[in-house]
Amino acid sequence: MQLFWRKGYHKTSVRDLTEATRLQPGSLYGAFSNKRSLFLNSLDYYAEELKQFVDSVLNSDEPPLVRIRLFFEHLLDETAADPEGKGCLLVNTLLEVPAEDEEISQRVIQALGYVEQRFRQVLTEALEQGELASGKDPSTLARLLMTGIFGLRVYNKMQPQREELNDIVDSLLSVVNA
Repeated sequence: MQLFWRKGYHKTSVRDLTEATRLQPGSLYGAFSNKRSLFLNSLDYYAEELKQFVDSVLNSDEPPLVRIRLFFEHLLDETAADPEGKGCLLVNTLLEVPAEDEEISQRVIQALGYVEQRFRQVLTEALEQGELASGKDPSTLARLLMTGIFGLRVYNKMQPQREELNDIVDSLLSVVNA
């Protein structure tokens, strides 16, 4: 997974995979059939880890909008702790793999859709608790937050300062908090 994350699906060769896994090509193919199968397994593993992270942050006892703020703070902490600037495997895959590759696209869309769904649920809670202005639509705001994640992940490739990323998150969340 780390190799695909660093290099991307297309730039990762079977040789790279055999070196990283210390498996011979025959053993690698015996375990995973082909590079694509190993990549799909890597995506599934990443998606499951993401789901656990999202649930751990968004299911807390904090007020709904605080949970969303904490999600983005964790995202920025993760970004700062990534010296290679890998970003998000799902976002990277979305940008790299053609949309016509339905199997990969559907896995990525499903995983990212889970995050959007959880945002929508938390924003609906915020609306019900009066934290969100009554004219705000949780579905629209959830999509905006997803767009913010995509933008942050791509923008981070330019190696901005943490303060710049904080300002972007503050601006993004000001739309939710207004």
